[in-house]
Amino acid sequence: MSFLYSKWLNRRSSQYQAPPEQSEADESQRLKADDDYNDHRISQCQCEKGQRLPAIHRVCVIVIVVANILMFISSTTLLSTRKRAMCSEKQSSAYSPIFDRLDIHRSPVHFNDTFWPDDPPSIFQQRPSPEVDKAWHRLSSLESIGLSVDEVRRLGYDPATVWRAPKDQFGEGVYYGHINVFHQIHCLDLLRSTAWPAYYGDLREKAKDIPLGWDDHLLHCQFILLRALLCHADIEVTVFQKFKGWPGINANFASTKMCRNFKDILEWKEANELKTKGEWTEYPDHPIVEVDPEGVLTPYGNHDGLKEWMAREGKPINSAILGHIHK
Repeated sequence: MSFLYSKWLNRRSSQYQAPPEQSEADESQRLKADDDYNDHRISQCQCEKGQRLPAIHRVCVIVIVVANILMFISSTTLLSTRKRAMCSEKQSSAYSPIFDRLDIHRSPVHFNDTFWPDDPPSIFQQRPSPEVDKAWHRLSSLESIGLSVDEVRRLGYDPATVWRAPKDQFGEGVYYGHINVFHQIHCLDLLRSTAWPAYYGDLREKAKDIPLGWDDHLLHCQFILLRALLCHADIEVTVFQKFKGWPGINANFASTKMCRNFKDILEWKEANELKTKGEWTEYPDHPIVEVDPEGVLTPYGNHDGLKEWMAREGKPINSAILGHIHK
C-alpha cells in the first residue's frame, strides 16, 4: 500500500506547475497601478461630496430664500397691523354689531374740498339734478339691517320693546336696526333739499300735515349732525395761503384724512338690507311693549306707520313728501 501511495503522490507532484515568477519591476508597476486607481476613486468621491454650484445658481437660491423671508415678515406685519387697527377701532367706539360682521379700518383719503361749483370734485357738490338725487338717495336710504336678540341686548335695549321683523319674511328673532351714518346722511340730505326750493318746491307746505313739522324735523337733523361732528371732533388743521389772482389770505381746504372704509360699509349694508314686503303697519305682528316717546321722531319711534296714523286722523296723505322723508 505504501508503494501505491508513493507512486500517486509523485504523479500529482509532476502535474503541478508553479506560477511564473514576477520580477520586482513588474510587482512595483502593479502596485503603482492599484494606487493610481485608488487615488482616482478618492478624488472622485471628494468631488461628488464637495461639488459646488455655479455662481448664478447660488445667487438665485439666496434671492429666493431672502424673498421668502421678507414676504413672511411683511405678511405677518401687515396682518398684525390690520388686527391692531381693527381692535383699536372697536375699542374706541361704542358697541356695534357691524364690527363683528365687517372689517372696519382706516386708510388715508385725499380731499380737494374746492369752493368752485364749476369744477366740483364730487357729484355731492353739484346742484340738484336727477343724477344728483340718485347719488344722495343711495347714501341716505334708511333701509334696516337685521339684529339678533343678543345684539339688541348688547345695544342696551329690552328686546320686548324693539320692533321685530315679520317672521314669515325674515325668520324668528330678527329685529330692525339701522346704521347711524346713513341716518346722518339722511338728515344732511333733508337740509340740502330744503336749500333748493326752486327745484324741490316748498317742502314745509308739502309736509304740513305730518305729525312732526318740517321745521321741527330740520332742527332735529341739525342737532343730529352737530352731535356727530362734536363726538368725532376733527382736530386736523387747515392752513392759510396766498392764491394767485386772489387778494389777501385764503384757506387751503385740501387735506388727507384717515377715513373708515365707507364704501365697504355701504356695500355691506345694501347686501344685508331687510326689504319688507307690503306697507308698514301701526303695530308689528308680534306683541311689543310701548315706550315713552322721549327723543324719538313720531309716536311710533320712526317715520314708519305714518300713512296709518294720517288715515286714522283724517289727514291727506302726500305720498311724495312721505317718500322724501323716509327714503
